[in-house]
Amino acid sequence: MQIYTTYSVKIKHYNNIFKDTVIVYRHAVDYLISVCLDHWDNIVTFKGVSRLTYIETLIHATKDNPDPIYDFDAKFYKMPSYLRRGAINEAIGKVSSYKTNLDNWIKDPVGREPSYPKAGYSFPSMYRTVMYNRTGDYTAQIKVYIRNTWDWITINLKKSDMDYIYRHCSFRKQCAPTLQKRGKEWFLGFPFEEKVKLADISVYEQTIVAVDLGINTAATISVMR
Repeated sequence: MQIYTTYSVKIKHYNNIFKDTVIVYRHAVDYLISVCLDHWDNIVTFKGVSRLTYIETLIHATKDNPDPIYDFDAKFYKMPSYLRRGAINEAIGKVSSYKTNLDNWIKDPVGREPSYPKAGYSFPSMYRTVMYNRTGDYTAQIKVYIRNTWDWITINLKKSDMDYIYRHCSFRKQCAPTLQKRGKEWFLGFPFEEKVKLADISVYEQTIVAVDLGINTAATISVMR
């Protein structure tokens, strides 16, 4: 079984500098949602990464594809390639969910019709080497949208947060961190992947425990046999 956990690390000394990065990313996701909706009948014929590749041929100019039918490159000038692909995957996921919910609603029209998909509160992933580089135990560089271009800045990460990761996550595979905002403070959310072998026990002898950490309450806990 694969388990994914995320630990948030506070970014020190910065406040509003990341706002434009998130705004540009969300605008890109909204733009790509429209592209996905326009071409969904074609997109669903592809599987996995082929969907991303197909959408890139519609929006991104290359030597072999000099005239894409959408002006994404002009609207989002010099957007890092990995961030563009992250936005494409975000858009695919939102449109896929919308189409599934819409089909279910058409079959059984109870409640409101599913609303048009939007970027909402999505945040960009900072892919390693191209968007994120660790420069020390408590420092890193990330690429952000600043002064109307994409450039690297150095950030300081909260020592106690990083020490927790060093102590408890050294045996897990680290994935690309996500730039996040909570309240007035900014964080990097570090996802970790871990494979766990489940006990070979009959389902009738197992107990399942689920814990949902709360905001207004400490936690909601469910136990099922």
